[in-house]
Amino acid sequence: MEQNSSPLLKSSLTYGIYVALISILLQVIIWAGGLMESMGMFGSAILGIVSIIISFVVLFIFTKNYRNKEFGGYISFAEAFKFAMLVSIVSTVILIIYTYIFHNFIAPDYLENLMASMQQKTMEFMESRGVPEASIDQALAQFEEVPSMAKTLRQSALSGLIGGAIISLIVAAIVKKKVEDSY
Repeated sequence: MEQNSSPLLKSSLTYGIYVALISILLQVIIWAGGLMESMGMFGSAILGIVSIIISFVVLFIFTKNYRNKEFGGYISFAEAFKFAMLVSIVSTVILIIYTYIFHNFIAPDYLENLMASMQQKTMEFMESRGVPEASIDQALAQFEEVPSMAKTLRQSALSGLIGGAIISLIVAAIVKKKVEDSY
């Protein structure tokens, strides 16, 4: 089926905004609930995994909806990937803007407080496990430097685009459906 770019762009913009809003909502819940501070390093890894799963599920649902609405239930891998990747790019751009606003205007001291909290939780965990002092000092050194805004935004862009590409590839492989597949 031939597809013009207008529905692709309109749908990817719309769904990209939805993905960004869902991600922002999750980030606000994590921030307002103090989840990162209270859970420590291992808890933040769990939150990261949950966030990836939510991103996958949302992108899967949106790509499947796009397939059914725009292509009558059939879509090639390339078209599904193009759509999912555009959604990821749109949401990443919005999230970078949100991250900038959040760290400069809403909670400018958040990263400093988070790093101090993570350092404390890591130290408590390692001491409770009897880890040698030298290893504790080495582990805590990674929390000494608070990342700059430029580094934070660069990490957000890279993780959004690379993670988005990986998730888009997986989603496209699952959602693709050829006309012949229905027989």
